[in-house]
Formats: sequence, C-alpha cells, structure tokens
Amino acid sequence: MRLAELIGIVKENFYLAVVVVIALGVLFFLLNRSSMHHGKGDTKKRLVLLALFIGYLIMVIGVTFLNRGPGYTSNVDLSLFSSYREAWYLYSTRHWQFIYLNILMFVPFGILVPLLNPRFKQALWMIGAAMLFTLSIESLQLITGYGTFEADDLFNNLLGAVIGYGLTMGFLSLKEKKGVKSSLIYLTPLLVTVILFGSIFAYYHSKEYGNLSIVPANRADMKQAEVTTNVTLDGSRKTVPVYRAPSYTKERADEFAGEFFGRMKIDPAEIEDISYPDEGLYRVHGDSAYQLSFRFLDGSHSLTDFSLLDDGREPEDADEGKVKASLKKYGLEIPSEASFQRIDTGKYEWTVDQEASGNRLTDGELSVTYYNDGTVKEFDNRLVTYEKQKDVRIKSEQEAYQELLKGKFQHFSENRKIGSLQIDEVRISYALDSKGYYQPVYAFQSIVDGTEMTILVPGI
Repeated sequence: MRLAELIGIVKENFYLAVVVVIALGVLFFLLNRSSMHHGKGDTKKRLVLLALFIGYLIMVIGVTFLNRGPGYTSNVDLSLFSSYREAWYLYSTRHWQFIYLNILMFVPFGILVPLLNPRFKQALWMIGAAMLFTLSIESLQLITGYGTFEADDLFNNLLGAVIGYGLTMGFLSLKEKKGVKSSLIYLTPLLVTVILFGSIFAYYHSKEYGNLSIVPANRADMKQAEVTTNVTLDGSRKTVPVYRAPSYTKERADEFAGEFFGRMKIDPAEIEDISYPDEGLYRVHGDSAYQLSFRFLDGSHSLTDFSLLDDGREPEDADEGKVKASLKKYGLEIPSEASFQRIDTGKYEWTVDQEASGNRLTDGELSVTYYNDGTVKEFDNRLVTYEKQKDVRIKSEQEAYQELLKGKFQHFSENRKIGSLQIDEVRISYALDSKGYYQPVYAFQSIVDGTEMTILVPGI
C-alpha cells in the first residue's frame, strides 16, 4: 500500500467524521441553547473532547468497515503474533504497515477516554474498555464478513490504547507536578514498543542474508500425519554457492522504465509513476495504453498492452520465431539454453532451470501471450541471472527432513492438519530472500493428503 493511498483513506474518513460531528453539534446546540450560555469552561472542554471522540469513532468505523466490501474475508486466526512472523519472513512493507496501523488506530482511544471520564484514569478500567471496543470490532467484522477475527488485531489495538493512555497520564502527571519519574513510568509502553521494533530492524540490517518467504508464519500440524519416504536421505552437509539477484533502487527502476518505453517511442512525460515500496508501477495512457510492473528485488517485470481489449483481438498460435520477433521491441533477451513450450492458444513460455555458467546462475521463466495482429501484448519476465557471492555449508538432507517433520513448511489446509505425507525425491533448489540473495533450499517432491506439491525447507 502506498503512502498516498493511506493518506487518502484517512482523508476520506476524516471528512466523513467532520460532517457527522458538525451535524451533531448543530443539533445539540439547537436543543440546548439556553443552557449553553450558562455553561462552565469544563463543560465546553468536555463537549470538545466528546466531539473529538465521536469523530474518532466514525473514522475507526470507516476504516474497518466502510473501506471494505462484504465478503472481504471471514475467518478466525487465534495464533498470536502470526502477523509479526509473516511480516518478518516476507519482510514486506505492506505487512509491517498493517501492524503499525492497527497499533496507531487505537492510540487516540487511549488518549481521549481518560480525559472524558476520570474513572478511566485507572489502568484496569482503561484496558477493559479498550478490550471491549476492539473485541466488538473484530466480532462484527467476522459476523458481517467485512474482515478477519485475529488475535493479533486484538493485541495491536490494545497496545495502541495502552500507549495512548500512557501519553495522557504522563502529560497529566507532569501537569500535576508528580515528577518526571512518574511520567516516564506511564511512557514505558511507548518506549518499550519503539525499542523492540527498532531492535527488530537493527537485527535484520545487521545479518548477512535476508529472510525467506518460504518459511511459514504457522507450522503445519504433523501430530497425526502418516509419513513415508521413497528416498534415502543423506546425513552429510554440503557446500553450495549463494547467488545474488540484480536488485534495483527506485531510481534505477525509473531509468529502466524510461529506457523501456523509450524503445517504444513513448514520451517520458506520458509515463505515470504510481510505484509501491517494493515494486515500480508505470502506466501510459492515451491511444496506446500500457502498464509496466517492475520488481525492485530482482528486476523481474511484466507488461500489459491494453490494446488487447480492442474488438477483434484474440490470442493466436504462432511459431517460436514469430513470437521472438514480436518481443524485439521490448528489448527482451532470451537465453539460448531456455526451453520453449506452448501452454495454451497464443500462450507460450521459455524456461531455464538453474543453468549455471561460471559464476552465474540463470533461473525462471518468461511467459508471453501472442495475438492475432502479430504482436505480444502481455508478458511476465521472471528470467533472472544471478551472480555468485560465496560458497556456504548447508544443513544435511536429514536435518532438513527433521524440520519438515516438525511442520516447518508452507501448507494450505484450513486447519493446518496434515493427514499423510509421501516424499518421492529431494534435491537442492534456490529461493530469493528479502535482501536479494538466492539462497539454497531443499526441495522435497511430495504428495500431501493426495495432492502433489513441492515442500521447500531453508538450507542455510
């Protein structure tokens, strides 16, 4: 999610809150004109605080319900800190944003409620109110299908409320001259949160390799699983290379987009940049409309030519030469070792399976769709050439297998329970980590509950 989108959501719900608060204020004024003239300063302050609180509640409702359609999602996740583990392994800006937003969303609650009612200056009353409020939101989201009931949301919301409560009570403590020490005690939740998040990111940037998205946030339940292996697992550790992708900065991605569209004779002024933290997104509008997506981590990219929506445009079969000729205007280079195959009418794919040449490793696929006007209007280029960084000693097949038996692999069953697991083959493969390293992983060719799948276990 881009910062502009977050600001847009906040603005939209802020305006809604302002309109409702003004309407309620006018109604209250009309009904209480005589008493307002004789009101005390404290009463006016309370009215202001009440208006702020009502506006805040409306914004929360807007963010949690009005910005989603029914059927958005509807399930229960009671695994505490699973969203943190997911954000850590993916190391995705979007996932961290959701955690921060869930915390920040309840900070105003913790600030305003103690000011509205002295009873909530007591920590237990404050925590109870915050828990009841967030529990109501999560339950309504589940019942209405507007969201997921998550234990992490409850935790993050409650943490935000406690931080807000600490800010208010710390300020009041200073105002009442109870001393700096008393104020710092109230600010402890904020300080601890900042230190913990700071430590997480400091640790991430200090370690050599990035995180692997193949590591699951929640383990599979292997307690009742019947496991059979049709291979002999090696107990010795191996030494294999680690490679690195040609990662890009935002500036280099912009240059790539400019050169890419320049080959197509498109004026740079016509390119709209709506990039995200992890991906460049470039659009061209007008008679010739395109969208280029560019992944910063490894330089893989995809294109859509929207003329495919024109009347009469249909995918059409062609030979490899014609398809290659149509790709020339995009500047795509297809390795000589890539294998070509037809997937469907007009849909083709070139694949390279971990071809090593010197200190380089090429891996991935290029998918294209060829149309009846003799052009390729869609492609997804995930053919990447990686540079060798160093050799590393990895765990043995037996050690990787033991991790697999503990459920440390991605799974897609709703209850996370595995009934049967059959392993037919194991080999060394590679997976891209969050810092652009192509790390060795063990690939177990398996049948899980009757479905063929490849289970990946980190090698390092």
